[in-house]
Amino acid sequence: MNLFAASLTLARKDLRLFFRDRTGVLLGFLMPAALVTIFGYLMGLMGGDGGGGPMSRAVLWVADADETEQSQAFVNALRQSDLLRVRPGLDADGVPTGDPVTTESLRQQVIDGEVNHALLIEAGFAAALDAGETPQLTMVRDPGRELEAQLAGYGVMQALGIVTEGGIYTARLAEQLRAAEVPEVIISGMQEMKVEGVDMMSVFRGEGLLQMEDHVPPERPQNVSFMQAQAVGGIAVMMVLFGLTAVSTTLLSEREKGTMKRLLSLPVPPGAILLGKALATGFVGLLQLMMLFAVGELLFGIGIWRDPLTLLALIISTVAAASAFGLLIASWARTVKQAEGMSTLIILVMSCLGGSWFPLQILDLPMPIQVGMRLTINHWSVSGFQDLFWHTRSLADSSIQISIGVLWLFTILASALALRLFRKRYLGQN
Repeated sequence: MNLFAASLTLARKDLRLFFRDRTGVLLGFLMPAALVTIFGYLMGLMGGDGGGGPMSRAVLWVADADETEQSQAFVNALRQSDLLRVRPGLDADGVPTGDPVTTESLRQQVIDGEVNHALLIEAGFAAALDAGETPQLTMVRDPGRELEAQLAGYGVMQALGIVTEGGIYTARLAEQLRAAEVPEVIISGMQEMKVEGVDMMSVFRGEGLLQMEDHVPPERPQNVSFMQAQAVGGIAVMMVLFGLTAVSTTLLSEREKGTMKRLLSLPVPPGAILLGKALATGFVGLLQLMMLFAVGELLFGIGIWRDPLTLLALIISTVAAASAFGLLIASWARTVKQAEGMSTLIILVMSCLGGSWFPLQILDLPMPIQVGMRLTINHWSVSGFQDLFWHTRSLADSSIQISIGVLWLFTILASALALRLFRKRYLGQN
């Protein structure tokens, strides 16, 4: 048999083996199709059409201390901006929902970490506009959320441009030209010229017009950004899911190699085999997470070890849920190929929806996506770590308690289902 004929024969043999595992084949084609669909849909939502998608809208709380016709027109223009989601919202009658907000109450909410960006319209706003001056506006914020801060600045300038019919841009440009020591007599003719020291982008971001008032929790390092804290927790959770699923598939390897029969012949309860696998995978997961967080602390200094008790509770809860997930996949699958395909598909989808790659919780997503997001291990684990790293919350806070509770609920349900499948697939029990 020549080289080409032998190669064709071996190729046919490999293809028969490949297509014999129908579930594995289905997953091999389903996984990329599912990922393309989900990622394409989410990217479409983030980008929007014309820049008005949820990714391009920052949540901005507004308090109006001026309470004039001009200030109300400004707030209405803010609500019409494609860059902003203004809070408090309005009911069907156009009345603000919830309790009334004041400049002081909003400032305190930012300090407490409940609000990220608050625009305070100070008294004298209308008088300043009538006099052709720039009005006093204060942006109270957590400075680590840079993307939202830029969107909020552009949105404010956009709204001011509407209510002043563009006059605010002329006023701000004149101030920039004066700061560059351009003679007053030629300022009006310089608006379209490039002058050294004039930054037109700062005009449209509202720099100088918006008085920035930054508040950072004292327990959090000053140089940490929101995206850094998100990335450390998100990628760590995703990698632990992959790692523990790989470890748990030793169940399948032992069945394929014949060692499972010897284990079942030992004078131990069959459930001890599954529990032993869970303990082994859990130990590996603890080591993985501790190592990944140590690297994150070394590189970014996000204050991971600030609250060891809360960190340990979140790590144990995450490892328990990931171990249960891995054992569930290993108990369901009939071959290692099936386990690898299914686990990869689910983990990538959960990582995308759950915030391991991008903080989807800051986006204004449709309800079905929000529900899907909350059905993932990643969402609750990453949210818990973000509460710890970014919001500097502790185990006593309800948000972290909820995250831990949901992770353990998943652990219990997945473990019960894995035990049932183990008895059926490995022990032949119904």
